[in-house]
Amino acid sequence: MDTLKPEIARLIASKEQRRHKLAALPFAEKVRMVVQLQRMAAPVLRARGRAVHVWALVNSEACHEAMTPPRRSSSQNP
Repeated sequence: MDTLKPEIARLIASKEQRRHKLAALPFAEKVRMVVQLQRMAAPVLRARGRAVHVWALVNSEACHEAMTPPRRSSSQNP
């Protein structure tokens, strides 16, 4: 039974390292990962009769530009 403890400790440490690695990823990369999971699950869910919608990704640079408010020039400041 004691031989399991080192293995369990190693697995728990590995899981914690993986969580930290995923937490450090940029938000856009996390979204891409979710979409990939959706693509993988979609055929199975559709075969079970579920309606599935996989998110459509857009160019992240174009999306960032569209969501960023325009900067005010110094001549526009009151």
